[in-house]
Amino acid sequence: MTRPPTAAAAASLRRAFLVAGLLALGGCSFFSHATTWTKNGTTEEQAHSDLAACKEQADVQTNRDRDIDRDISTANSGGNAGIDTTPIQNMQSYGDDRRYKSIIRDCMAQLGYRQVE
Repeated sequence: MTRPPTAAAAASLRRAFLVAGLLALGGCSFFSHATTWTKNGTTEEQAHSDLAACKEQADVQTNRDRDIDRDISTANSGGNAGIDTTPIQNMQSYGDDRRYKSIIRDCMAQLGYRQVE
């Protein structure tokens, strides 16, 4: 007869699956490559300037979002006493990175650039 797992064993198993999932997501980004942008009639200097402006816009927006998330987390931290929130922070960081790249993609597309892979 098999005994049901204890609460500690179940928590350890959940953490192991979460870590495995995070490693799998991290592995995907390991193989990602830099994006090159192109636009007919644009000089390299102008393209670099436009990309820098889009990165600045992405920095402002993601920093604002991160500050809001931190404020919410601080307000809710009383219920998390003794809980390891590292996996949640790792997922938030992954989401922040995806949002940052999405903002840059949208900004460059609005300026008439297209991605070259």
